[in-house]
Amino acid sequence: MRALRSIRLALNPITLSSRLQQQRRCKSDHDSFLTQTSSQYIEHLFSKWRKDPSSVPESWDVYFRKVESGAPLGPSPRKSSLKSSSKMQDVPANLLGAQRIEYDLMTKPRVRLKSEAEIQGEAYVESTLDINATIRSYQARGHLIADIDPLGIQNPDSARLQNTSDLPPRLVVREHLKGMTETDLNREFPLGTITVIGGDRETLPLREIIKRLNKVYCGHLGLEYIYIHDSTVLEWLRYKFEIPGAWELAADHRKWIWVNIMKAVTFENFLAKKYGTEKRFGLEGCESFIASMAQCLETSSEQGVETVAIGMAHRGRLNTLVNVCSKPLHQLLTQFKPISLEGLGSGDVKYHLGTCAERVLERSGKKMHVSVTANPSHLESVDSVTVGRVRAEQVEKGDIKGQKSLAILVHGDAAYSGQGICYETMHLTKLPDYTTGGVIHSVINNQIGFTTDPRYSRSSAHCTDIGRIVNAPIFHVHADDPDLVAYCSKVASEYRAEYHNDVVLDIVGYRRNGHNEMDEPMLTQPLMYKRIQSHPNVLAIYTDKLLKEGLIDEAFLKEETDKYLAHCESEFEKAKEISSMQMADWHDVPWTDFFSNQSPTNPIPSTGIENEDIQTICKHVSTPPEHMKLHTMVHRMMDKRRKLSESRQIDWAMAECLAFLSLLKDGHHVRLSGEDVERGTFSHRMHILHDQEKDKTWVNLLNDVFPGQATYTVSNSSLSEYGVCGFELGYSSYNHKNLVLWEAQFGDFANSCQVILDNLLCSGQSKWGRQVGLILLLPHGMEGQGPEHSSARLERFLQLCDDEPGHDDSDDSPTRQLFHVNWIVCNLTTPANLVHALRRQILMPFRKPLVIMTPKSLLRHPLAQSSFDEIGPGTSFRPLIPDQAVKPEGVRKILFCSGKVYYELYAERKEKGLENEIAILRVEQICPFPYRLVAEQVSKYPKCKIMWLQEEHRNQGAYHYVRERLAHALNLSLEEVRFGGRPSSASPATGSKVIYENERRDMLAAAMDLNR
Repeated sequence: MRALRSIRLALNPITLSSRLQQQRRCKSDHDSFLTQTSSQYIEHLFSKWRKDPSSVPESWDVYFRKVESGAPLGPSPRKSSLKSSSKMQDVPANLLGAQRIEYDLMTKPRVRLKSEAEIQGEAYVESTLDINATIRSYQARGHLIADIDPLGIQNPDSARLQNTSDLPPRLVVREHLKGMTETDLNREFPLGTITVIGGDRETLPLREIIKRLNKVYCGHLGLEYIYIHDSTVLEWLRYKFEIPGAWELAADHRKWIWVNIMKAVTFENFLAKKYGTEKRFGLEGCESFIASMAQCLETSSEQGVETVAIGMAHRGRLNTLVNVCSKPLHQLLTQFKPISLEGLGSGDVKYHLGTCAERVLERSGKKMHVSVTANPSHLESVDSVTVGRVRAEQVEKGDIKGQKSLAILVHGDAAYSGQGICYETMHLTKLPDYTTGGVIHSVINNQIGFTTDPRYSRSSAHCTDIGRIVNAPIFHVHADDPDLVAYCSKVASEYRAEYHNDVVLDIVGYRRNGHNEMDEPMLTQPLMYKRIQSHPNVLAIYTDKLLKEGLIDEAFLKEETDKYLAHCESEFEKAKEISSMQMADWHDVPWTDFFSNQSPTNPIPSTGIENEDIQTICKHVSTPPEHMKLHTMVHRMMDKRRKLSESRQIDWAMAECLAFLSLLKDGHHVRLSGEDVERGTFSHRMHILHDQEKDKTWVNLLNDVFPGQATYTVSNSSLSEYGVCGFELGYSSYNHKNLVLWEAQFGDFANSCQVILDNLLCSGQSKWGRQVGLILLLPHGMEGQGPEHSSARLERFLQLCDDEPGHDDSDDSPTRQLFHVNWIVCNLTTPANLVHALRRQILMPFRKPLVIMTPKSLLRHPLAQSSFDEIGPGTSFRPLIPDQAVKPEGVRKILFCSGKVYYELYAERKEKGLENEIAILRVEQICPFPYRLVAEQVSKYPKCKIMWLQEEHRNQGAYHYVRERLAHALNLSLEEVRFGGRPSSASPATGSKVIYENERRDMLAAAMDLNR
């Protein structure tokens, strides 16, 4: 059938239509005539037909035979009210005979006269082109006036259109059918290759064409897909929606939909009755979302999906937990009463918690693992976290195409268009190391953002326009039409499985209550809420529809409703007996065995590496791969590494290689992600080596080093901090055995993902019991590069630490401090400590995020090197590095510092000849603070002055965090812990080289001043 259509319409209607429109704009006295292009085309076809009728499309053969036989062809071009008739009205009477002179649009009349067949053929072609242009207009713009709003506010005329469906809406068709008459409506036209609304029919009356187009594109569905580049996808979608009867669902399917709608509505009513004064952020007004989610699970399961991870904000979350994820209702109801909390952490409100469960699907009977990711009130911040978690599962299971694991992101309409993280997350969908094979985006569209009217909350026509950037088809669906909601959800799931791309479901409903149940919406939307008050809910509408159709009866609906209510009441009574909340009940990724073995007394094993492995790794990363033309800088770098390893030394880049490869050898997957991480922002890493003469030829230096080693993934990310950092957080949450690192291009840019850091990473365990070992590598240090390339804002990370100042760890086990702190913050000075810090993340019997202020200039500093002995068997991380170069007896001043400034102090002390008077102690791990080690080291020196020296400004850096801790460890007053560094400033660093040097000179002078 498709081949016949292609033959029937040999000329591309879109190309020809655009040509015609372009030529019609030419300034000419005779611009009402058909263009020369169509005339030549008709002449060409007619000439071919006379020689061989089979050489032209079948429709033209039929037409030319009618012309030759004198059979009626319908209205003649002179009388037709389509475009051709409007063109004839100004033509001189003497040109309206059986033959007509063909005019050149730009010059003078041509001599040859046209036959009547040619004249009628031209009109026939243009009429056909107008019809195809009309069809294309519906496909492209029908969504703009679709009847998708249950309240009838968005497009008040769209409902009228459904009652007069033989009229084309002007906004859609524009001028394509201007002057149309009743006769034209009854006339049949061939259907081009751009539509399948005819089903098996190749022609339809114009009236029927319009009727079907109105139903498909301007009814309860607003369909957006024409912008998709792939013609195969376009055809696939047309078949799903344009074929007559495609939307029809079987009776048992519709009864199943009704049950899901009933549960959604009954659940909300039950909570309102039992907990009327509690915030629930209910789903009232968009309950068909539950049927949509159930359908997505069923269809995805049919397509082979075994695991679904859902990321969503609080609107409808409780309903989703119970009716989609099969969360035991009694566990949820315990959150509505004050109960004790069992386990570590402070917990969170009920509509922020996550869960995971094994659900048995009703229609297919298949089992599916379904989870909801815990999420704060920062709405869309969970998006990239959920996608990252799914990607990690796919990598672990070898699910390359994303056929077994699926991410579903649920958005609010205002947040979807307003939050930049949505864009950042969607742009990951096709990137090789970030894709999950397509995400289903479902929008609970209640047409209002807190109190903001949609007319003032976005600049685009729809809240979902962001979906266009990745060629995602978008289905805008009337929420009070559950059959269509379910059908679109089915198609969306099939599309994602077939084409492995994102797809968007925009379920357009309303919000029956205010932002929360205690909010008064009439204050800001009085007219909307007057309409809502009189509008029946979707269950009443759908029940009435199915009763009228005889699909269900009163006995059925009473039985099903009573059964569900009885279940709710039973769970309500059961919840009364529960006196404490178990944090494990709300884990979105269960690490049952890992959690059960955790204890602050469990020792951390040595993080050293076997000598043989050190030699193997250093040799490998110092040897250029064969058969590749590498850049000279790579050869110089490898030559330097070779010389270092021959002297049993390593630098910063080699330390990373040693840590990563030693873990890879033991079966731990390592993933490093961020902007420019493959070579390193400062060209020090070079883990991906590119052939300089062959395009797309490169090698991953750390893969295939040891037999059977785990996979190393290093990937330059998109230019995104918020989205990518969240993605890596989600990735690290799936399997505690993976080492996952996110590196900022400069540590300063970490503030672009502050929501991830504040609301998910540093507090995730406290709120949701989620342990992750994500590592942040943040290049930090004053190098005279200005205010946005100097500081990772160390002070902010320390302020987010939950350890109490003044705690003495003298009686603690080595792991106790790490166990009780929310995350670890380090500012390292040696490659050896980097090796140990990275390996410790995996070897610890628990997981904590690790924040490392990584260096820039130290990457190549000749003193920033470590020996093999510092990373060999039996060695471990050193939270405090003492000063081995001075004799304690003559020391008059002790400088405590961390990070890169140590090497400046070391050089300045040597230059001033103060090696025997000033001791420099390096605090490598700032949080948790090494109280005992600090006290032990200072006790070796006679009484001397104590200064904390930092290159950051006084109101920044670590000073305010360490001051009280140093005082406690050394039994000093706060005044006795002096400050050395730059004065307070609103900016992290100056952009002036002169000021920078003056500040640096003053800082070093204060450090070397024995009287301060």
